[in-house]
Amino acid sequence: MTSPPGFQELAIGTPPRVGPMQARMLDWGARVLYVGPAFGLTPHRNATGVLAVALDGAIGVADHPRARSPSYRKTRSVLIMPNSLHHLRVDAGRMAFLYVDPFGRDIEALRSRMKEVGSRAAFDMIDERAVVTLFGDIAERRLESDEARQAVRDRLGIGSSAQPDARIADAIRRMREEPGGSHTLAELGRQAGLSSSRFLHLFKEATGVPLRRYRIWSRIGAAARAVAQGQSLTEAAHGAGFSSSAHFSTAFRDMFGMMPSELFARIRAS
Repeated sequence: MTSPPGFQELAIGTPPRVGPMQARMLDWGARVLYVGPAFGLTPHRNATGVLAVALDGAIGVADHPRARSPSYRKTRSVLIMPNSLHHLRVDAGRMAFLYVDPFGRDIEALRSRMKEVGSRAAFDMIDERAVVTLFGDIAERRLESDEARQAVRDRLGIGSSAQPDARIADAIRRMREEPGGSHTLAELGRQAGLSSSRFLHLFKEATGVPLRRYRIWSRIGAAARAVAQGQSLTEAAHGAGFSSSAHFSTAFRDMFGMMPSELFARIRAS
């Protein structure tokens, strides 16, 4: 039986690390982890939840992101809730950004690990030092993909540790290997020999997110990996099931709050 996909490298072709600022990006089901230089973004919203952890210093979190002169709360770890306007300021050093689906169970798992929880953001992880060390090991490539998957799951309590139903694992594998396919509920249920309602139940149980959300993450991840491996945005978008590069870019921006070109420029420049 094929096991469900774990972390997969999105930035395989980066050169050997010369300094502390090489970027690494990994995707795992309905979540993406980026470790590397901080993004210099203006105030924005993400459709995802975002756990931001400073690996070398601190993060400034704006109290009123649109204010002319906002004040910034200093912290080392912050969880930004989905669709919350925010602005993060990082003076120097590496960052880890873990993006998780707003309709999945990861959000609550992460919220439970923060010392102070508000409506827009939660601050200060209860095991912050260990999390910083873990993300640092991933940034330095001391952990391979499978080791990183297990370590993040164990440390942060996200994802499912249970072995999924073989029929669901096969559907997940098919979606990842054939991202351009339609992968409708009717099609996946029929291939699994399950009713639509039973398939949806088992799928959500295994992945933690609804089928439609997982399908979006899977296609974005496939397109991102293709771009990182040298394909054009148009080629990558079509191969992953998007109608155009603009469609892919819009989906990526809506999910992560930035254009894919901004992210890949940062990875390739590292």
